[in-house]
Amino acid sequence: MQKILSGAKGLVSGLKPRHFIIAFFALFLAFVMLWSFSRIKTVTVDVDGEKTVLTTALVSPYDILDKLEIEIKPDDRVSITGFDAAGFFGTLGNNKAEIRIQSAVNVEIVADELRYHVTVSEGDTVSDALEISGLTVREHDFLNVEEEKTLDEGDNIKLTRVDYIITTEEETIQREKTVRGTSLLKSNREVLLSYGKNGTKLKTYEQKVVDGVYQEKVLVSEEVIKKPINDIYVIGDGSAISPLDYGFEIVNGVPTSYEKVYSNVRATGYYAPYGAGTATGRLAQVGYVAVDPKVIPYGTKMWIVAHGNTGFVYGYALAADTGGAMLSGKNFVDLYYDTYYECVLNGLRRVDVYILETPKD
Repeated sequence: MQKILSGAKGLVSGLKPRHFIIAFFALFLAFVMLWSFSRIKTVTVDVDGEKTVLTTALVSPYDILDKLEIEIKPDDRVSITGFDAAGFFGTLGNNKAEIRIQSAVNVEIVADELRYHVTVSEGDTVSDALEISGLTVREHDFLNVEEEKTLDEGDNIKLTRVDYIITTEEETIQREKTVRGTSLLKSNREVLLSYGKNGTKLKTYEQKVVDGVYQEKVLVSEEVIKKPINDIYVIGDGSAISPLDYGFEIVNGVPTSYEKVYSNVRATGYYAPYGAGTATGRLAQVGYVAVDPKVIPYGTKMWIVAHGNTGFVYGYALAADTGGAMLSGKNFVDLYYDTYYECVLNGLRRVDVYILETPKD
């Protein structure tokens, strides 16, 4: 090492001052040329997708923009890469740079009775502007433009809010009047047997609300939650009381064929609530009558009219029940009615009971 240092000292001491100065400036000039060459860059300037490429030794990107007469507006987005501000040696070996500018686009959004003035970048969409404004498009809302539309300067976006309100209302179903014929009353006389009740209907409506303005309600469904019960009237028209029909031929109120007849016997009326049973296990209903089963066996089919065919017609009947008055012989037959008032109208009557068919053993 000492030998090397001694040799270097000898070499330097061997140079004349003039030669040393020339060597220094040659070295300096070479370095300057190398540095100057390294400062030449290929710069890409991208303005809203339109690119300009130039080779320049300018160090400042803003000097390059001035040279190209490109103005940056306050709201423009600017991205600069490849320019190093580290100093004299900062850009050595870095020959590529890019200046990217996205121009500001000013649009207006009208929503929720407010106006939003929004600045976005070139290439941004309606969806981007809405996001910047903090606005959300809900399921039923709609826009005057597509969300993916690219925005232009001065565009107007209208966001219309749409809501659907579901409401229910109860509506009264008015009871009606049911009239049925009877032979319990004189001709054309009308009597109210029972009061009914109004029913209830539940209606469901849908109402559209557009930007706070209520549109007409639309009925979407209705449901009867309580059926009405009609008022029941009877009117004297000679009709038979019983709905049963055994198909026998009846002429002038009397069957043309029968097994026997019990003439001028006592007949009363009785009533039992809906669902009541009889002695034979059948449910009580109009047409089923009570008898003494020792006299008239259960299951016997009959025809019952006022004695002498004087107006009252109970009609076809079935022996299905019994009672104390029949078993004691105080009464011959008890006629079933589905309202108490008809029992009252029946009272005590003298009737003829025609035995149409006795059940076989």
